[in-house]
Amino acid sequence: MEEEAPEREEEAPEIGPEPKKPRRGLVKIVAAVIAVAVIVAVSYFAFFSGSPASSQPFAFFIARQDQMTTSFDASGSAGGTGHPSIQSYAWNFGDGATGTGLSTTHTYQAPGRYTVTLTVSDGASTATAQRYVSPANTTVDILYDRFFTASCPYADFWPLRKNTYGDVIVQDRAPCLDFYPWVLFAPSPETNPSWVYTLYHFDAKVRNHPGYSVEQPVMLPVFNYSVAPSASSYIFLNASFDYMGPRALSYWSTTPYQVSRSYSDGYGYLFRGNATMDFQESKRIFGVPATATPAQAQAWWYANTILGNRSGPLESSYRSWLYNLGNGKYDVYNGFQYYYSTDVTDLNGTVDPSTGQTRVALFLTGWAYDVLQARWFYWGNASYQSAVCQKWINTTFANCDATLPYGAVQPAGWSPMETCWCENATIQATIRSTMNLDYQAASEYQFNAWGEPGPDGLPKTGDDVAAWVFKPTLMDYVPPAGAASPAASQYPNSELRWYEGSTSVHLSPGSYAYGQPYEYMTVPARWDLTVGHSLTLVLPRGPIPWIDPVKSSWDATNKIGHYVMFNATLALGSVTPLGTYALWDSSGNVMSIAGPWDWGTSALPMDSAPVIELVPAPSG
Repeated sequence: MEEEAPEREEEAPEIGPEPKKPRRGLVKIVAAVIAVAVIVAVSYFAFFSGSPASSQPFAFFIARQDQMTTSFDASGSAGGTGHPSIQSYAWNFGDGATGTGLSTTHTYQAPGRYTVTLTVSDGASTATAQRYVSPANTTVDILYDRFFTASCPYADFWPLRKNTYGDVIVQDRAPCLDFYPWVLFAPSPETNPSWVYTLYHFDAKVRNHPGYSVEQPVMLPVFNYSVAPSASSYIFLNASFDYMGPRALSYWSTTPYQVSRSYSDGYGYLFRGNATMDFQESKRIFGVPATATPAQAQAWWYANTILGNRSGPLESSYRSWLYNLGNGKYDVYNGFQYYYSTDVTDLNGTVDPSTGQTRVALFLTGWAYDVLQARWFYWGNASYQSAVCQKWINTTFANCDATLPYGAVQPAGWSPMETCWCENATIQATIRSTMNLDYQAASEYQFNAWGEPGPDGLPKTGDDVAAWVFKPTLMDYVPPAGAASPAASQYPNSELRWYEGSTSVHLSPGSYAYGQPYEYMTVPARWDLTVGHSLTLVLPRGPIPWIDPVKSSWDATNKIGHYVMFNATLALGSVTPLGTYALWDSSGNVMSIAGPWDWGTSALPMDSAPVIELVPAPSG
């Protein structure tokens, strides 16, 4: 269904220039009590240097999907000792076709999953590597790499999060590590599980996705539905998203934008960029008068916008659109622990005097655009609020007519999981009847330190094994109002509603609740593996830090883990559920996943799919 053009809301203090945001929980963790207890024996300097020198060549390649065409890059390959240069690259594309060269492309004739094999020779020996690819008319190809090193050292907004939300930087040089204590809901007695995460690089290439169009771009408003797009209408969106630290806040305070210092908690965002569109589309999206000429349209832009942190009529409408969506259809509260809030909303339109092509510069600051963006990416134009709301429990922004079961509202976005704790993000989208998108960011929170029961099969015993685990999740981490949880918020909409009364074993080493059944704190997601969907994880080949789940313990006084670490290279522990959708390259430490694959159920997932668990490689 199409979203209705929102009406302007009544005057609301939440979107004023000086919002007052309560603490995200009941504990203020003071700097004096968060000395992280870490015993570590990791060599940080040659951390990502790769595998030791070998007499054999090393075959390595990255495959990227663009509908039916796949590009291949084997520049990561290397020759063996005494033969440093690769002499030949031979490709088998899995459909009977072959090729040669350091890099190449191949266009498949039929959608499906194919196994591609690269064979390299250094003149003395050969080596091979394999990946899955999934060509289709619509493709979503996601690459994760630079684990432990992306945006490391941590950006200057991270220390701002410490006193308010409890985030603690455990290691601020590669390999970077961060402690997070869930929602800080219970200062005494201590009942608050925690995690240790690391950063990684997120690179998505989305092609021909039908969930976004000039009819309904989702990430931009439609202020005049009566103006239909033309057959050639387009939107080009080129933007960046990041959180603001002291340097950014200080810089913008000297400009006409003057970002409010209220957003200096480490989660205040800055979204900047340009949306360029044809003249007809500018009338539909921004409400430029339907009969205006380019000259009249330019005058309209001048009359309806004001440079900087003051708002003209159009900017007031735009911030109301964001505000209503962020607190209504895509309600962010239980994915952020506060309402969607806007600060600076600045639009600046430039109209080409001959063609009417319009470029709109956007400058947006506030809270929770990250969560709103995650909702757009995952739900598309589907209503998050309808999916999770509880009958007759209404909010100021939306009513709930029915409590729907899990799956009754299907996500319509491009992202296979709902997350956007994203730093240094760039968004390049071309929207016509469908959308092409290139999205890159540094991210966290889906790749975390873990413990695995050892041979006795029981957690929290002396044979537990250190692990790192990747689990796709949805965005909400706070239970809804009325839930039987000490962490329940006062706000009713939460994806955790589906898990009330259920528990899972918490296996984050050094956590208060390690090895114990505990209420769900995150929402498991199943990765969409319809044909055309692919996921590649390029993991470190050098030693990485591991947290010993047996020797690590909870420090109840300082409310943080006492982490005992060691360094080792990694090996694949397991991929669950089992299936032929995953292909592991043990030489390059690359996990390649591709559809089509049927998970065999559409019921509520009690664990993520897939769960990729990595363990220390055997020594010697």
